[in-house]
Amino acid sequence: MHFQQREEGGVQAGTLGARIGGQTLVVQAGGNAAFPAGVVHSWWNAGETLLEFSGRVVPAVDLDQFLQALFAVLNASATNRPSIFYLAHVLWRHRRTQGVVTPPVLIQRILFPVVLLIGHVLGKYKGQCWPGCPETCTGAPFKLRLLKADVRNAPLTLHRRTIGIQKDRASSKTPRSRFLE
Repeated sequence: MHFQQREEGGVQAGTLGARIGGQTLVVQAGGNAAFPAGVVHSWWNAGETLLEFSGRVVPAVDLDQFLQALFAVLNASATNRPSIFYLAHVLWRHRRTQGVVTPPVLIQRILFPVVLLIGHVLGKYKGQCWPGCPETCTGAPFKLRLLKADVRNAPLTLHRRTIGIQKDRASSKTPRSRFLE
């Protein structure tokens, strides 16, 4: 969920499935979708072909940096489970502009600072070579292309960028992304 930003965009190719609040919708190529600020939402490739969704976020704030960091953490996991240390760092860093509903906010407010403290003690955040490091997640301009895995419920959108999402039924791995210049 984006606290201050409204997302909007059009499906260039494929089929977009979306859940906005309690409503589920399907948008075919040529259609548009809007996600209001402050409303829990998710979207995914609801078809069998590549989904291309081109959209924008108003105001942009830091969604590009958030998504870049989030996918860096997800992609760094060889076990399909992101490191709690790096995930907590990204979510805590963007807690004033972006939100997730799981775990509940009260648990996040208690757990994440503890995880961050332990991560600092263990040296998880030294240098700039760790997944989701703020210095390496500078945001736009980039394109995000998800090529592998079932991306059902993958939260994706970029400020004035195109995203391609390809289902891969043969793989059960976490969605992989590649940033293209």
